[in-house]
This record gives sequence, structure tokens and C-alpha cells, in this order.
Amino acid sequence: MANDAKIEVPPELRAIAEQGVGQARAAMDGFMNAAHKALDDAGRQVDAAQDQGRDLRRTALRFAEDNIAAGFEFAARLAKATTVDDWARLNADYVKDQATRLAEQAKALGGQAAPFAAKPAPGSDTKKV
Repeated sequence: MANDAKIEVPPELRAIAEQGVGQARAAMDGFMNAAHKALDDAGRQVDAAQDQGRDLRRTALRFAEDNIAAGFEFAARLAKATTVDDWARLNADYVKDQATRLAEQAKALGGQAAPFAAKPAPGSDTKKV
């Protein structure tokens, strides 16, 4: 027996191996395409949530500015009041206007925040104990 004897791989076996490699490559390419699509979709969702959060913060800041301005206007009117009755009327008007303003602001903020409350955060447990 010669040590140089080579065992040939039958062509059919090579064809099966090549076919298996091709199928595995195609399956992996499909998996990677799906993973890229999932990452892109998640990125778009994160971007949308960040935009909504940014809008919510801007709205809250605008409301805070409005409330501060209303407080200064009230203080300026009080400073000009000449009687206790004027002071009481101004105070009642301010409280009524501020209650209306706060209710409208709460409704607006609640509407903007609704998308955040609609879905639990990933990984959060919503089961009640």
C-alpha cells in the first residue's frame, strides 16, 4: 500500500456540500436582512418617540411661561387695586381664570402624552401582583 493514495470525494457528495453551503448562505442572508429591517424599524420608532417627547416638553414649557405671565399680570393688577373689594374681585377672577387655564393645559398635555401611556416600555412587567 502506498502512503500517497488519495481518496477521492465523489462528485455527488461535493454537489450536496456545495448546495448545503449555498442554502446556509441564503438563510443567513435572509436572517441578516430581517435583522437590518428590524433595527431600522426600531430606529424609526425611537425617533418618533423622541420627537413626541420633545413636543411634549416644549408644550409644558410654553404652559409654564403662560402661567408665570398670568401670575405677573395678576400681581400688577393687584398693585393697582385701590380697595379691598377690588383686591377680592381680582383674586376671584385670577383663581377662576387659572383653574380654567390649568384644566385646558392638563387636557392638552394628556392628549400629547397619550401615545406614551398606550404602550408599556419594553421589558416592563405589566402584571399586577
